[in-house]
Amino acid sequence: MVNKKKSHSIQSDKNILVIAGEHSGDLLGADLLQELSILEPEYKFYGIGGEGMIHQGLDSMEELEQLSVIGFSEALKKYSFLKKIFYRVLEETNHRPTKLAILIDYPGFNLRLAKELKQRGIPTVFYVSPQIWAWKFNRIYFIKEQIALMLTLFRFEEEIYTEYGVNAKFVGHPITKRIPEKLKKEPVITEKLPDSHHGYTVGLLPGSRKGEIRRLIDPILGTAALLHEHCKLEKKKVVFLLPNINAKEESFILEKIESLKQIHPDIQIHYLWNASLRVMETSDLLLIASGTATLEGLYFETPMVILYKVSLFTYLLGSLLMRSKFIGLANILSGEEVCREITQNECQPKYIFEEAWKILSNTKLRNKIKGILRDAKERELGTTNASKKAAKEIQSLLRSLSN
Repeated sequence: MVNKKKSHSIQSDKNILVIAGEHSGDLLGADLLQELSILEPEYKFYGIGGEGMIHQGLDSMEELEQLSVIGFSEALKKYSFLKKIFYRVLEETNHRPTKLAILIDYPGFNLRLAKELKQRGIPTVFYVSPQIWAWKFNRIYFIKEQIALMLTLFRFEEEIYTEYGVNAKFVGHPITKRIPEKLKKEPVITEKLPDSHHGYTVGLLPGSRKGEIRRLIDPILGTAALLHEHCKLEKKKVVFLLPNINAKEESFILEKIESLKQIHPDIQIHYLWNASLRVMETSDLLLIASGTATLEGLYFETPMVILYKVSLFTYLLGSLLMRSKFIGLANILSGEEVCREITQNECQPKYIFEEAWKILSNTKLRNKIKGILRDAKERELGTTNASKKAAKEIQSLLRSLSN
């Protein structure tokens, strides 16, 4: 949805350009604009955003979905269109005297835009650091030159930037606010689960995208079968919870579960729709696809075995480009492989089972992992309202620009 209403402040300098290129950026932007409107109500916002940002008063020049790009090939297809949008945004700044630009994530587009905006005398705030700690670290020199203020979601990112002389502020991660809100909307798990003395609850999270689900569902369910048989020998009960948010893959997942039950009729695997946070909160252990979900697992301080399996080309390319020793965010933030990462050819039931049973059978180890995850959560995610803190940092910058 594009906001057709034109700003009444085109001839004043109380305009702020705000650009988000993806749905996740729109969520961040909406919370930020809400807080910023309270602190600085005289400012008007224009740029590109989704329904959330438009609801908070953004005059959006383009449909957010048009900017969303997945993968290198799609980026090539959309190059000419994105180039037109790029120059249209710059042209708009000629008509609306702009005090500041807030660029939210979307680094391929937004970092280039920041350079052009600086040449026009418009300082920029970049909200959500590019993952320079994972790849393209040299971007830090560009950021130092072009960005007036970098707002980071993780504390360690602020430390990296500060070391290199970048004006950066850690504001905290929005999941500290968003997860409790989302958790209230997820269905309560009604299945009877074993207590800690008599068994285990294991969350099975093969991911949300078609590709990762289809690559990981067999290794995960195969591991569940091994755990089930081993727990029977140990006279322990084990219950598996498999949440899903991809409606198109639902029948595929259910068929896989049903096939497993044909071989192991007494295995307890409960399929749950849109209840991944409940599963993370409830489980003793997660068998989980690498990605944002591991950050949610860290939030709940739940021990994990992190699984990563992609095409050989993607894996080799990633190996060449990645700077980080770890794949999972839980490990990156902990600074150590607190949650074992099992990748590619090793992503087989026998190897996953070995690590899973080591954790489940050792209460002291589980508590140690939970403690490390808790420390990383408190240190790296923050406990305050991230959007409110980000808005205050932007307010401080606006006031310094007015002096």
